[in-house]
Amino acid sequence: MNNQFKADELVKVNGKDYPVVGGRLRLAHDEKALSIETSVIKYEDGIAVIQAKVTTEKGIFNGLGNATVQRDARLKMAILELAETRAIARALRFAGYGVEYTGFEEVDYDTNKPTGKADKPTGELISKAQANRMFAISGGNAEICKAVLKTFGYSKSEEVQKKHYEAICKAVEEVRKDADILKDELPWKD
Repeated sequence: MNNQFKADELVKVNGKDYPVVGGRLRLAHDEKALSIETSVIKYEDGIAVIQAKVTTEKGIFNGLGNATVQRDARLKMAILELAETRAIARALRFAGYGVEYTGFEEVDYDTNKPTGKADKPTGELISKAQANRMFAISGGNAEICKAVLKTFGYSKSEEVQKKHYEAICKAVEEVRKDADILKDELPWKD
């Protein structure tokens, strides 16, 4: 892999390197023509969604970033800034800066959450009907379910503990609402 980042621009999480947005910004600022604009898509009810537009000599690249007080509890007082950082990182990645890496800001690095096979759930698990309800809340979008489950430390619905079920359903509903709002604003919508 062609690593364009300096050592201090990479953070290691679970043995894998992730660049911080500053590394992408450094690479982008090497260009003569660079513009970054951001706009707030949503900022309410503990959810922030930001769109970033990066203009370079190669073209215009958009990226979305989100943050929630639930998912990003350690930075709950700065979710707007975190969402903006994530949006800029994604737009810069789309523009070709460190495209081979997911940004550190996009990685779930909360050390208090379960992190794999050694951390199997120990509480009472949800029923098949509850798993189906979660899927229905997502509008039948398995990607939404997978993304939300991952933020809670689960890889599949069969692992979900009942004590987390309501919070997961609420998060699935919030992500679906955000996805529906963003879908309605896309220029290529049907």
